[in-house]
Amino acid sequence: MRKILFIGILLLGFELAVFGQENSGLPLMTLEEAVDLTIANNKQLKIQKNLVQISVNNVFKGNAGLMPTLSLAGNGVFGENQANIDIRTFQENPPLVSIEEDGVQSTTLSAGIRADYLLIGGFRGKYTYKLLENQQSISRYQQELVMNELILGVSNLYYDIAKLQSREELLIENVAISREQLRRIENQIEFGQVTGALSLAAQTDINQELNALDDVRLIKNNLIKELNFLMGIAPEEAYLVSVNFQDPPLIETSELKELVVRNNPELKITDGYISAAMNQLKIAESAKYPQLNAFADYGYFRQENDAQQLKKLETLGYTAGLSLNVLLFDGSRVKNKIKNSRIEIENSQTQASLTEDELIKEAVKEQSQLLILKAKLIRQENDLATFNDNFSRTQERFERGLASSLDLREAQRSLLNAKIGITDAKLDILKSVAKLRNLMGSDLEGL
Repeated sequence: MRKILFIGILLLGFELAVFGQENSGLPLMTLEEAVDLTIANNKQLKIQKNLVQISVNNVFKGNAGLMPTLSLAGNGVFGENQANIDIRTFQENPPLVSIEEDGVQSTTLSAGIRADYLLIGGFRGKYTYKLLENQQSISRYQQELVMNELILGVSNLYYDIAKLQSREELLIENVAISREQLRRIENQIEFGQVTGALSLAAQTDINQELNALDDVRLIKNNLIKELNFLMGIAPEEAYLVSVNFQDPPLIETSELKELVVRNNPELKITDGYISAAMNQLKIAESAKYPQLNAFADYGYFRQENDAQQLKKLETLGYTAGLSLNVLLFDGSRVKNKIKNSRIEIENSQTQASLTEDELIKEAVKEQSQLLILKAKLIRQENDLATFNDNFSRTQERFERGLASSLDLREAQRSLLNAKIGITDAKLDILKSVAKLRNLMGSDLEGL
C-alpha cells in the first residue's frame, strides 16, 4: 500500500500527449529523466549537499573536546634598559649594595611542548559530540526536504507543460477542422448557397483560434524554460513531454497520516531540533559539575642578565599536574541558561506538533481534492460522447443547410472544451498524486 499512489504515472491507460507533425523532430523528455537531471545538476541541491558534507566533517571527537590537545610554543625576549638596583646584603655594613648602569641587556629564551586533557567535565564533551551528530542529521533531512520540493516542482511543471502541449495539439486539430469548414463555405458561395459574410466570419474564427494557439505556445515555452532551469540545462533546450494516465486508487486516511508522520522530511527536521535542544540542555547542566583537567609539559628555559645578581638561569625538564575548577557563583548565568534550554525544548516540541498538524491537514485536504477531481473526470468522460455526437449531428445538419455556422461553431467549441477539460482533469489528478507523494516523502525512496 505504501507505493499505491505512484501508479498514477505508469504506462497504462490513456495517453495524454499527442504529437503533431510540427513537433515530430523534437526529443522526448520523460518525467523520470527530468527528475534525474534535476538531482544531478540543480545548483540549489548542490549547495545543500555541500552543507551536508560540512556537517559530516564537523563530527569528530576532537571537535567535541573529547581528545587531548598538544601544543608547541616558543618565546624570545631581548631588552636593553637603564638599571638602578638595590640589593640587600643582610649584613650590618653595608646593608645595601646599589648598582646603577646604562645599557643593561637581558635575554630570555623558552620553548616547550604541552598536553592538556579534560578528565572530568560534567559529560560536556559527550553531549557536544551528540549535538554535532544532531546537526549532521538535520542537515541531511534539510537536503531531503530540498530534494522533495524540487521533485514536486519538476512534476508540477512537467504536468503543466503536458497540459499545454495537449491543448496545443487540440487547437491545431481544431484549426484544421475550421479550415475545412471554411473550404466548404467557400464552395457553397460559388454555388450561391450562402453569402460572403459567412466566409468572413469563419476566417475570423480561425484567426481567433490561431491567436489562442500562439498564447498557449508562449506559456508552454516559458514553462519549459522554468523546467530547464530546475534541471540545470540550457533554457533554449526544447523537447516533448509524454504522460500516460491510469486512474490512481486511494489509500485510507489513517494510513495516509501514518506515512506523513513517518516519512515527511519536515517532521524529521523538527525531531532533529528536539534532540539538539535536549543535548543543549545537557551541555548547559555540565557547567554545574567540577572541571578536572590534567596537563603536562616538557620545555627549555634560559635567561641571561647583565646587571642582576642572577647572571644566568637555564632549565630543561618536564612538569605535570592537575587543575580543579568548581563553579560556586556566576551571577545565575548557568541557572538561567538551563531554564532557557528547557524552554527551547518545549518550543521545539510544540513546533514539531504544529508542523505535524499542518502537514496532516494538507494531506487530508489534498486527498479530498483528489476525490473531487476523480468524480469530475468521470462526469467529463461521460459527457464527451454527448459532445462528440452533438458535433457530428450539427456538422451533418450544417452541410444540408439545416444548421447555421454559429450552431456548428458552438458545437465545435463545446467539443474542444470537453476534450481540454478531460486532459486537464487527468493531469490535475496526477498533480494531486504528486503532492500527496511529496507530503508522504515517497519521492525520496530509492534516491
